[in-house]
Amino acid sequence: MNHLDPQDAIFLVDAFLDECKVDQHGQTKEGSKQSTKLCVWLDEDKDGQPLPKRSRAGEKRKRDSASVSSASIKSVSCAPSTSTTEDTVIIENLDSLIQDVQDLLGSGAEQPFPSDWRNRQTTSLENWTVMRPFMVNNMLSSEKPKEGVCHHCGHKAAVVMCRDCLPRSLYCTACDLSTHETLVLHNRASMVEGFFRYLPPSTFVKQHEGGKFSYHEKDCMLPIVPPCCDCSTGQTSFSKGKPVILIGMNGRYNLFLPSVICSCGKTLPVTISDLVESGYWPATVNFETLYLVDLFTTYEDLKITAPGMSRQAFVSMLECRTKLFGRSGKICGDTMQRAFLEWAYAKFEVEKLSQVQHFQCPACTPSMLAVAVDGNRKLYRFKSQPGPDGFFDGVFLANDAEVSSFVDYIHGTTGHNPGKGRCGAGQWTAARESANKSASKLDEEGVEVAVCRHGVLLKGLNMFRGEIFAYPLYLQKQLASQTVQFFCSDVVCKYWPYLQKVVDHCPELEDLLNMCPFLSIMHAKAHSWMCELKWGGRNQEGAGTTIGEEVEQVNSFLSRAAICSKYMSKAVRTDMLTIQASGWNKRKAENLDRTLAKRYIKTVQRIAEATNDLQKLTAELSLQQDTVQQWVSDVQQWTSGATIQNDLQRTIEELYLGIKQRKFQLYRQSGGNKQRHRLRRKIAVEKKALEVAINDHNATVGEDDKLPPPNELLAVDNYSWPWECHGDMERKKNVFDKVMLLARLKEEEFIVVREVKQHMEYMRSVAGLIEEFTFQLTGDTNGKCSTEGLMEKGREGLLCVLKRRLCEVETQLATARTTYRSILGLQTLPLDDFSEEEDSENTSSTDEELEE
Repeated sequence: MNHLDPQDAIFLVDAFLDECKVDQHGQTKEGSKQSTKLCVWLDEDKDGQPLPKRSRAGEKRKRDSASVSSASIKSVSCAPSTSTTEDTVIIENLDSLIQDVQDLLGSGAEQPFPSDWRNRQTTSLENWTVMRPFMVNNMLSSEKPKEGVCHHCGHKAAVVMCRDCLPRSLYCTACDLSTHETLVLHNRASMVEGFFRYLPPSTFVKQHEGGKFSYHEKDCMLPIVPPCCDCSTGQTSFSKGKPVILIGMNGRYNLFLPSVICSCGKTLPVTISDLVESGYWPATVNFETLYLVDLFTTYEDLKITAPGMSRQAFVSMLECRTKLFGRSGKICGDTMQRAFLEWAYAKFEVEKLSQVQHFQCPACTPSMLAVAVDGNRKLYRFKSQPGPDGFFDGVFLANDAEVSSFVDYIHGTTGHNPGKGRCGAGQWTAARESANKSASKLDEEGVEVAVCRHGVLLKGLNMFRGEIFAYPLYLQKQLASQTVQFFCSDVVCKYWPYLQKVVDHCPELEDLLNMCPFLSIMHAKAHSWMCELKWGGRNQEGAGTTIGEEVEQVNSFLSRAAICSKYMSKAVRTDMLTIQASGWNKRKAENLDRTLAKRYIKTVQRIAEATNDLQKLTAELSLQQDTVQQWVSDVQQWTSGATIQNDLQRTIEELYLGIKQRKFQLYRQSGGNKQRHRLRRKIAVEKKALEVAINDHNATVGEDDKLPPPNELLAVDNYSWPWECHGDMERKKNVFDKVMLLARLKEEEFIVVREVKQHMEYMRSVAGLIEEFTFQLTGDTNGKCSTEGLMEKGREGLLCVLKRRLCEVETQLATARTTYRSILGLQTLPLDDFSEEEDSENTSSTDEELEE
């Protein structure tokens, strides 16, 4: 069935509406008679001839025409009248007709122009099926050497093709020798043997009398920016120096370091400064081996994008590319790793001078709403020979000696008493202080990290004794200066009493109690019901929709790095994890404006949904507003009451919580199948015990108090036990949850706007610091501007780096301003700090207006 072109359809609709048009007396355009002529939709071929009808097409046409006909009859078959009511009916029917036609055009246009994913994939597969034989032929034909003349001299036969010199890729022997004397990093291939033979830079083709060709070797020098001489001639020549190995993304090159000779007779030595300026990085101070900086930036990006990629795999790839392009030689992975870390440290210092804060969230500065702390047991490391400290020791991962000293101080002061960590009847492996140093082959047993509510890594430390409470206490102490409002943890119900006990013995830590405890939303489902109501994040006033599980998304990134970091030395592991964490934070900061904008949109949508849900629930239960508030108060008071349990009830709750908690640990804490197999076996044993306990309980209680089978019981989070939930407490809990969710969403709307303000203020403050530092460097002629270690050229280069950094910050600021204006709108975001001076009259910046 052919489909009507949209333009033709619009023409027919206009003609149809002209026929149906009524004058001011209510009559049709042809006179006082009613028009009963209907628009007939015909299928035509490309020549305009009607197509024969088919059964399925005819049925569809009947359905479509029936819907149009009924609407058109209602709209035009009205008796002549001058009353306002009938005019209104006509207008409404016309609007209905237009809407029906628009729907028809919309549905018809989708079929000849498929736009959904499935149709696009089907079309693409069909196209590739047709093209596949041609692509095979094209690949084979591309392997045939090109016959023609040299693209440069224009009269000699081409014998060499350079894939980096497109579009003029064909060379004769003389042009190849003269052109690639300096362009030694190009990938060339010989065509004299009837196929492409890749040539290393030191090999060239020579033509003899009679048209024969042979291969010869030459000395290739490293391309560099030549050093300058003090004389006025400026003419330099190059001679062969010592051999040097260059390693780039295309593998290894065996070259010679040039010796620069000036026309005045001076020999200018090539220094490290010249090499770095040329884009190389030395592997040693004597620079027998050099690396292209582009290689390091690519390797860094790969380690951030694919954290599980090992150094050996990357080096193997480079060796394969060396062989692919006709060269030979091995690449030392240890040397490359050492040079990469030296480059990364120098880059880190340069970024620090240019006001880059690697472990600070722009939206949480200076006031941070929540910080979440959790451990990652997958980031363990096997014991190895001790070596020097890493370049980034203490930058992200805290110094081990400082952490150990703090733990010893806390345990010694508080009179450490090991005990089991229980929540209700459930036991958490993280909620204990009884863990000792492992006797296995491990050194570090994992990493404990702290992140903000936007997933930005703030601080971390190495765990040597499991997830003891002293580790999150150390991180909380380190982050206390950032005025954190909520402290999120998976076992905060056990950690907070521990903190209160520590503060009794260590009064200097009393400020840590200014934070509010926050039980992570998802982990609260595996705690007891009472615990979830008391400590859960959804019930904490001022927390918004903070999840408290932000560490989990970071752990999903860091856990992939554990594949190769467990075999590293201590220093290299520290450095590599710091580089990867810094790269993670950089990506988070770059996308922060879009993240906050999406969060604001989602919050506004969820407020409307939560309001409707609460209204429906209160309507179903026939509750008044004062009754709802009373029920909320009843639930809050109920959580403070004590529940008396017998041994069987305690056993059932313990088994239920134990199974739920082991399921949480199955992939979070287990790094191998062997450990997961043990957990699954324990879960199976506890399920059988739970089934026996449930049967014993059901045999002694009435029908209303019986428990479901284990599988149904475990499918429910925070199951309401009949010995805890009496009367209509379950209904009150449902209303309580709806009220708390709506309250948190309304808080979140304000919190996101406040974080938007802090984000913009942070970037503007960074821009101001860069401008101030630039001004100080420009006016500081004595070199006393906190850059004592820099030479004159280094200070000049720093000024250029600051200018580039300022340009980047201003670009990010403009992008964020556009995003926030388009999503939030100026009426919702009255902050004149976001606008330039010409826009200041349209906005307001008072905090009182934000609170309103």
